[in-house]
This record gives sequence, C-alpha cells and structure tokens, in this order.
Amino acid sequence: MKIRALIGGLTFTVLSSLSWAGGTAVLEAGSGANRVSTTIEFNDGNMRMGSALPEFDGYMVMTDTGIYMVTDQGGRPMVLDLGAMMSMMGGMAGEMMQSQGMTLDNGLGQVLEMNDTGREEEVAGISGQVYEITYANERGNPQTEEIVLGSDPTLRELTDTLATWSRMMAAYLSVDLGDSQTAIDDLLQHGDGILRLGTGYRLTSIDNSSPDPSRFTLPAEPQQLPSWTP
Repeated sequence: MKIRALIGGLTFTVLSSLSWAGGTAVLEAGSGANRVSTTIEFNDGNMRMGSALPEFDGYMVMTDTGIYMVTDQGGRPMVLDLGAMMSMMGGMAGEMMQSQGMTLDNGLGQVLEMNDTGREEEVAGISGQVYEITYANERGNPQTEEIVLGSDPTLRELTDTLATWSRMMAAYLSVDLGDSQTAIDDLLQHGDGILRLGTGYRLTSIDNSSPDPSRFTLPAEPQQLPSWTP
C-alpha cells in the first residue's frame, strides 16, 4: 500500500498565508482490491489521519511538536513518537517502508507538458479545471493522465497541512523530495489542490466545519521505546 495512494498529489507545496479555519476531508485512492478511503481532519496546522490499513486499528496525529501514531494496547491508548522511533531505527525505517511498498513519493516526477482541456469538472462539490498532464512517473517514463485542479480555501488548507506532514516525514527518513515537490509546486500555480488524478485518486468529500480541538490532543504521553537492536 503506497503512501502516495493515500495522499496523491495533494502533498508537497509551500505553505500559504491563510486564515486557518480547518475542516474534514475524505480521500479515495488506489484501484480494485487496493482501493482505500482515508479521513483527514485538519485545523491550525494540526492533522489527524485515520488509518487506511484494515489490519491497523489506530490513527496518526500531527501537531507542532511532531507526528505521533496512536494505537490501543490492552484497552489503553499507546502513543508512539514517529520522529524518535525513526531516528532510533535509522536507515532501517526507510527500508521497512520500501519493503511494504510504501513511499513518500507522490508518483509525479518532472512535469513534461500540461494542457488545459477547456473542460470543467465538479469533484466533492468543488468546480475544477481539467488539464491533461504528461509527467515522468516513478520509473522515469512519460505518463499522461487527466488532472483536475480546484480553487477553494478549505482545499488549500488541506493541501498545506499535508505538505507540512510530508516535509516532516521526509525529514524523519532523510528523504529528498526532489522532483516530486517541484512538480506539485508547479501544478498548484493553477489551483489550490488536486481534486482528481486519473482514476487512481479522488477527493470524495470536504467539509469546512472546524474539528473539535480535542481531536488533535494526544490521549497519553508518548511511550519511551527501548533501544533498537537489529
């Protein structure tokens, strides 16, 4: 299951000077048996992301102090500091992600060509402009798909929040976002976020009601993990 399938092209953009209002979005990505739906709550730079993995009963929280994974252990909440955990594991964290087919890469490399189709498409209640984009995929080969870019302040805040998450995760893993970040920055000159990318990613709903601040509060102190031994 690739992280890029969960966040699609909404990541990797520069934070804009918005008045933070917050909201809740549902993203759908993948295809067939691998198609998943993920709920993301966000406000004032904080984020709560529900797990899209059926075997994992928990959620992720991002605050100004870091990114945390919250799970249940014997009926009690357990909080893991992902930054501390990945730092302890060193390069093994990245290797484990790759072994599970997970990457921070959003699937977009260098944008080779982008053409406005002149069509509009409504996705999740937001009107967007349809473009045809040719880009270098993960293997460096040209790939052409339709992409729908929308203009909406809540969509922009979602985009910016996910951008912060991506940069923090990349720092934890010592990953260079490279061409992927440049590609998304270029795309977002045409809108506030991606509503649809081909058939593999779609924003299915977005609500501008601010989540309760308690949704971003850790239910327990982060656990101190024992020293990692390979």
